[in-house]
Formats: sequence, C-alpha cells, structure tokens
Amino acid sequence: MKRRDFIKAAGVAGLMPSIALSENTAIDNSFFPNSIMDGSLQPSSGSLDVIAGTLPYDIYGHIFIAEGIPLEKNHFTPNSKGALTRVDFTNSGASFARNMINTPSAIMQNHVDSFLDKFYLLGGTIYFSPNLGFMNYCNTAPIYMGDNRFALNYEGGIPYEFDGSTLDLITPIGEVSDWKSSLPPIAEAFAPDKWLFPQIRTTAHPYFDFKTGECYTMNYGGNMGTTGTRHGFVRLIKWDRESRFNSWTIVNREGNNIYISTTSHSLGVTRNHIIIFETASRVENTRVLGTKIITPQEHKTPIWVIRKSDLYESNSKVVADTIILDFDTSDIMCNYDDYDDELTFYGHYLGAMDKSEPQFYYEKLFFGGRVLEDISGYPVAPVDVGGLVRARVKVNYDSIKEITSGYKVIRDEKLLWDMNVPAYKGQYQFPDEFKHIYWVAIGYRPEHVVTRVAKAYQNYPNRLYTNETLPTEMNPSALVHMDCQQMSITDEFSFPNDCVMQTAQFLPRRGSFDQDDGYIITPVVRKYPTNGLTNGKEYWLFDGKNLAQGPICILASQQLNFATTNHALWVDSIGPRPANAYKADIAGYFKEKLPSHSRQVQQAIKSHVLPRFS
Repeated sequence: MKRRDFIKAAGVAGLMPSIALSENTAIDNSFFPNSIMDGSLQPSSGSLDVIAGTLPYDIYGHIFIAEGIPLEKNHFTPNSKGALTRVDFTNSGASFARNMINTPSAIMQNHVDSFLDKFYLLGGTIYFSPNLGFMNYCNTAPIYMGDNRFALNYEGGIPYEFDGSTLDLITPIGEVSDWKSSLPPIAEAFAPDKWLFPQIRTTAHPYFDFKTGECYTMNYGGNMGTTGTRHGFVRLIKWDRESRFNSWTIVNREGNNIYISTTSHSLGVTRNHIIIFETASRVENTRVLGTKIITPQEHKTPIWVIRKSDLYESNSKVVADTIILDFDTSDIMCNYDDYDDELTFYGHYLGAMDKSEPQFYYEKLFFGGRVLEDISGYPVAPVDVGGLVRARVKVNYDSIKEITSGYKVIRDEKLLWDMNVPAYKGQYQFPDEFKHIYWVAIGYRPEHVVTRVAKAYQNYPNRLYTNETLPTEMNPSALVHMDCQQMSITDEFSFPNDCVMQTAQFLPRRGSFDQDDGYIITPVVRKYPTNGLTNGKEYWLFDGKNLAQGPICILASQQLNFATTNHALWVDSIGPRPANAYKADIAGYFKEKLPSHSRQVQQAIKSHVLPRFS
C-alpha cells in the first residue's frame, strides 16, 4: 500500500520558531532509551528549565500525568508502581511537583515482607499477597471531578480521589462493599475473608458529566475470559459524588447477564445513552501461573448501549442492546450529541498488536537475539501498523444497528505504529461534536518484536504487513492531528529516533474557543538528551495548529525522573479540596479486619495506612 499524500497543516503559524533537533539516521538498536524503565520512587518538585525554544506567553493551567515504574524484571511497565506528576504554568514560568501514588496496597508493599504477607509478581502483570489480596497501583488516568476534586483510575482496582494541590490520595471512591469482587466464584470461594484488597475490575475512564452532575462507571467480572461466562456480570454504577452508589446489573433482551471477556478500558456517555465497550487487551488466564501463552486479541469491538431513561432507582437491572463493530480498540470516545439517537465514535485502530503483553526476560526476538533484563517488562512491538477509526450507530426502540456509511479507517505505514492515547480539548468531557483529536503513535522498533507475539498474530485479519514483510528499520514515535470531519490526518510530527513518546495532552490557549487552538504537551524520554542539557526526561510543547514545525519549547529538570507515562489531564486552575467533601470509611474497613492479621501487618496498617486515610 502506498503512503497517502500528506497535506501540510494550513492555518495559523506557530507563535514561536521551530527548534533544530538532531536526528539520528543510522539504524541502531541502541537508540532505544532504556532509562524509560527507571523512575524515581521519591517525591520531587522544582522549576522546569527552558532547554530550547521559548515558553508561550498565553500558556496556562496545570497538567497531571500518571506513570508506571517497574520494580523488577518482567514487571509490565504500564501496570507498574504508580507516580503522579503535576506541571504548572504561571506568569513566572513552568514548574513541577511529583509524588508517588500511595494506595493502601502500595504502602503495604513497602512495609511487609513475611512469606504469606508480602506481594509477589505474577506473570509480570499483577502483584498478589496470599494474606492481603491484590495490588492496586491506581496509575492509569487522572480525571477532573469538578469543585477541586480529582480521581485516579485503574482497571484492576478501586479508583481513588486525590488532592490536586498536594497530590496525596484522600479516599477510595465508594466503600469496599460498594464494589463486587471480580473473581470467578470458584476462586472467590478460596479467598480468605481477611483479605484487605479484593480484586476489583472497572474501567480506566469513568465519566464525570459536568452538564448533569452525574458520574458513571462500571464494575465487572465473575468469568475468566470466555471461561465460566454464566457467572459473568457487568454492573453500571451511577454516583452523585457524595452518597452511596446506585447500580444496575446489565442484561440483554433475553434477561441474561452480559459479560466482558477481555477488558473495558473506555466508557462512553452521550446526552441520552451510556456505552459499554469491550476493549482489546486480554490477559490470559494462565499468565498468573507463569505461562507465556498468547490468545490473540480479537478483531472486533463489542458494544452495549444503555438508555439513560431506563435507569430507574427501583430496578436492579437494566437492558442493553449490543452490536459488534469490525475493528479492535482500547481508547475510544464519542460525540456527546446523540441527536436522532445516532452515536458517533472515534478511536484508535490497534490491528495486530497486543497492548497487554510485556517482553519477558531472555525470550526470543523475531529478528534474532533475546530480551535483555533491563528492558524486560516493556511492551512488545506491534506486528502490523495501526490506524484511526470512526464508526456510527443508530439506536432504535429495541435494538441498535451500525450506520455502515459512517465507518472510516485511516492507516499510515509511516506514522501509525503502536497507537496509544488521544488528546483533545476538554479531556474526559466529550464535546457535542469532535472536530479535532491528536493521537499518539509510540512507534515501531524491530528489536522489540518478540517471536511469541509474531507467531500468535501471523494470521490476524486486515494486516498490511505479514511476518515475512515486517520492517527491519524502526519507525519513531509520532504525534498526529486528525480532522474528525474530513477523517484525515492533516498534520504530523515524527520524533527523532532516540525518543519515546507515549502520552500527549491538549492545553487551550488563554481565551481560545476552537478545538485545535492550543498547545500539545508530550513527555519524552531520550537516549541522547536535547543539547546535552537534560537527564533525558523532557516535556515538549507543540503548537496545535502546526505540529510539523516541531516543538516550540522543550522543558526539563535534573530533579525530574519519570518512567513510562500513561494518561494525562489538563485543568485551568487548582485549589484546596473542599473540607466537607465525600470520604469513604476505609479506616473502619481496615480496623475491622486487623485482628485476623499478623503483628507486622497490624503495625504497618496502624503506622502507615490509617494516618493517611483516617
């Protein structure tokens, strides 16, 4: 397939001159910045220095960026120990504050070491303690709740509120009893009552609707993939930010529980509907036993649509209609406007890639050699180029149907490798109509293609590359601007070969209105620091209307050391969390269970957990 003719971005030129960047042109595996596997485990703060370019005069607000820090070999980096950084823009310049995400389970990991109490890494994916339960690093997505309240979210644990000023966790969202264990019944039967940390599965992207004051999220489980699905459940949760949850078990038209066989990374909310997505990130059932077997992600996205008008508090169940869309995705959004009951979705197209797979130490690489210990746990490379997708659905009285004329996929063999997070104006608040979305493509490195993955995906549908035609040269990280109305890429920037960029966030210009009138900030990890002046951990700023000119400003600090970044959030201002705001009784929950635990666990809870969460 020939690459499309690229149209350079038109419109307003950037306020700042572009920065000359050194570009490594030789193909060399050593270009990968191994320091992305290392992040400080200590709080830090300070000013950010302008390393290149000029900080725009009309930039303002605060960005929160979540990250994961691997603790040992094979520890899957997006799912590893959490940290949260806030970047502040004021009239006097830029600064940062960074803190560890100290959930109760993360705190306990630092203070218990007896055989049955300590946490063990299972299959590279999750930490588990026989006496305490499952780790919740809560490191995936910061979201604004309104009224100076912020949430941190994680697909494998209860979400938490944090204070935007101090970056300290304040309270879990919901009592532990408000959440249903996600373990299948056969496993739940063996779970001791004294567990402090049950396994809870939810979405990384709950929706706080500022138009209605409602929060929607979900809780699912009961099955293991496609095994034991008769016990599967999905609960839709509605929360007013103050009281106990309202919840409904979601059933199909026949009255049977629906279930999620993989994950549900994203949640869709429109004016009149709620959309549950089954997303393409499957962790194999046997992974926790140490196997490296891969069940390929499926080339499909099942969705279930719930009508808000059916959410009666007197009912315990709600009916959803379902359809299967012919693409695979994990980050997917929708227009808030659903006029005439038509829903419009925008997502990345994953293709033959597996977002749930780490590189395991010493496993075979497709192009020769084996995975080294210092990058074990880093995600595998895709074995095909990804893309961007739009889909549309019509909601009828008792069914839903795809509007096939609205379906569009963009593939680009240079730019769209290893698709990752979106950035858009009003992050996590969907506009009535999306017009502009910026997308991250992490890139392709042949030295990260593992044989195990290539074999598993060799017959995956719609591949543009086969295993035999996979590139032997890298494609670097890229930032692309998608025009949602044209359904085309209208602007792009490809990073130097020694850079890895995994996260982007949109910042509106002061006083702006348009969805593309602002800046994009991207955390960047470099093998060869810009101008030799940084530790390789940098923030690059782009003009949202002219990505192609390159970064207009690069910021860094020798005191800032972040690892693999996940999602980010921008807000215009922060202040103290209201003193009388919601707080769950997590302290009471721990106190009730303490007598069943060892002296070391009791001491750790009393000395290190209760003082933070009482």
